[in-house]
Amino acid sequence: MARRLPSLNALKAFESAGRHASFSLAAAELSVTHAAVSRHIRELEASLGVKLFHRTGRGVQLTEAGQALAQDLTPAFDLLAQATERFTGPRHRRQFVISAEVSFAALWLVPRLGGFTSKHPDIDLVLDPTNRIVDFRTEKVDLGIRYGNGEWHDADAIKLIDSDLTPVCSPALLRKGTFRSPRDLATATLLQEDPKQHWKDWLEAAGVAEVVSPAGPILKGHLAIAAAEAGQGFALADAIQAGDALLAKKLVSPFDIVVRHHAYYVVRGAKKKESKAAAAFRTWLAAEIERSDAALRSVGLGHLAAR
Repeated sequence: MARRLPSLNALKAFESAGRHASFSLAAAELSVTHAAVSRHIRELEASLGVKLFHRTGRGVQLTEAGQALAQDLTPAFDLLAQATERFTGPRHRRQFVISAEVSFAALWLVPRLGGFTSKHPDIDLVLDPTNRIVDFRTEKVDLGIRYGNGEWHDADAIKLIDSDLTPVCSPALLRKGTFRSPRDLATATLLQEDPKQHWKDWLEAAGVAEVVSPAGPILKGHLAIAAAEAGQGFALADAIQAGDALLAKKLVSPFDIVVRHHAYYVVRGAKKKESKAAAAFRTWLAAEIERSDAALRSVGLGHLAAR
């Protein structure tokens, strides 16, 4: 007897969107457009005669019917994946090389990489932490994570998260001093990174540039964050650099004033076709950043979350 099934593409789009609670992330996972995912889901809703999602201002949520369908579909797709795993063993393993900005790699990416490798055991990931701008034309690098304005002649760039900088320090240091307003930073040690312009811009945004001078030790890379955790002064940091330490209460953010300096981007060679491994990593990366943002918002650190 022939099975009567809705479109498998529509079912895949629904299952992915339900799992991510996002049409955009489903589109990235399936390497299709947001419009295609939306169309598939409309067709599936018409075929089944039920509404599967509530569209909200911040995204989508499964309806009661959608939850029931998703509970059955996700295990079914997992079974399909398991049924084909024996044909994608070691002889089909793929090496995937990522070049990542050092502080992004050390402070944010590496603590989460286990989630990606466990989800994609067939991908041998190679991470090269460097602030050097790699040349995609001559180097064997699949994806890069760069900090800047998104304009590089050799790369196609997709923004991951804006860099909204604000001072952070250890809870112990905050208790010792009387840092009730930015003006009180005149008596504090301000941990510097290159360029110093970041501190100057923040002090100007806070309206205290004339009374607070950005003077302190210069600690490059992510070392300023380590020094701040050790109680040695205030570092200027964003959600990528300080988010996990803030959530763990190793750092605190005493002021809600932020200044924006560029953003983090995932990049690949200009006009280069995206591999399946690259698409999988990019989708995972976007989902993890959304989770980080949500966690910061949940504890009142929305000023450091992406806008």
